[in-house]
Amino acid sequence: MTIAPTLGQTAGGAPEADAFLQFLVNLVNNGSQIESIGVTLQMGGMLVSGSIISGAEYFDSFAVNFTSSLDSLDADTRKTVRASLAELGDVFRLPQPADPLPNYIHLADALFFTADGTPIAGQPTLWRGRTSAVDGFILGRLQSEAAG
Repeated sequence: MTIAPTLGQTAGGAPEADAFLQFLVNLVNNGSQIESIGVTLQMGGMLVSGSIISGAEYFDSFAVNFTSSLDSLDADTRKTVRASLAELGDVFRLPQPADPLPNYIHLADALFFTADGTPIAGQPTLWRGRTSAVDGFILGRLQSEAAG
């Protein structure tokens, strides 16, 4: 795949999304031998750090997590809701085209940090965001320092 410098640019010349980041997302979405890629995304005034996962894995995990919290529903209804949510990931089970590049990035074990690297309280979670909202990124994940 060739990454053209003008790919995804707005009329004003600013890129809508980083084509290289979209390329990395596509590698994972295509289910190649790369199942995840650790990244830290700069988005406005905060950092989001986690592992890029495929859209299929994201929706499968989301479906399991969401339906496990539906204690008031019977098992058959939970199973139906889970299958419906997981079905949203079916598009990612097919080979992903090089064009158009993906508009969304999915992270597992996402953690959130202020711009100076201070952790924002919270447990690692699934996260989904627009590639066009990412200002910059680095390969590798930030880790919360263990108290001690």
